[in-house]
Amino acid sequence: MRSLTALDFDRSMHLFRMDLHRLFHGKAFYVMIGISIFIPVMMLTQMSDPRSIAAFIGSNGASNGGFGAGMNLSMLVALTGMLLSISIGKEYSTGFIKNIIVVHANEYDYIMSKLMIALICNATFFLVYLVTLLALGTAMGVPAGIPSIDGLVWYVAEKMLLSIPASMLMIAASLVFRRNYGWSIAAICIVATGIIPLSMQMGLRMAGLGLVASMLDFTVAGASSLATLTPHAGSLLAILCVSAAWTVVWSLVARGLMSKRDVL
Repeated sequence: MRSLTALDFDRSMHLFRMDLHRLFHGKAFYVMIGISIFIPVMMLTQMSDPRSIAAFIGSNGASNGGFGAGMNLSMLVALTGMLLSISIGKEYSTGFIKNIIVVHANEYDYIMSKLMIALICNATFFLVYLVTLLALGTAMGVPAGIPSIDGLVWYVAEKMLLSIPASMLMIAASLVFRRNYGWSIAAICIVATGIIPLSMQMGLRMAGLGLVASMLDFTVAGASSLATLTPHAGSLLAILCVSAAWTVVWSLVARGLMSKRDVL
């Protein structure tokens, strides 16, 4: 098996086109789109007095991140993770993965194809969620509360950057459980919420270990609180660094899982 330096763009694109065809001709993708519509509809209609549309998008930078800030779009990444879990699980359970590995010997060809599919799914779910939220919120007369259009675009771009390592982590999780869809989806839901590093951070701060807790700001979940509707160059730089570092880490983990474990 070869390394990342031997990644072949043509092979990756061939796998990507195959995955894209399966994505658009399957039912699961459209079910997830429906869920992306349902979530903002449910939130807006179930709340008696929504403060603003922006409250369902992310933080405006005026308050501390915590569990809620900046996580509204991040939760949609779980939908992408479920699709990845289903796709990878089916390839392993049916034995189709053996054909892919035989023809495409570099694991990164396979991993990069899945990552490109994840980016398309994330972008689609983000767009559907935002369009539904803005359209319904405006129709209901809910104040926008969005500082600026530039800030909204900046925020979505930061979330898309953070979705890259998050998706890579979910690919790795799917490769761990493979045929066990239930465990894979459960792990992905936990990963998508970021509850593990955020809980650890809260516990460390309560124990008076604020310096140690601050180190968890450099996880994907920790950096998620840096993304706000108020543009800030420093936050973007930090998010870029965190995204790049963790994408490399989780790609190496995913590659290791594929090369060290039996295909079937």
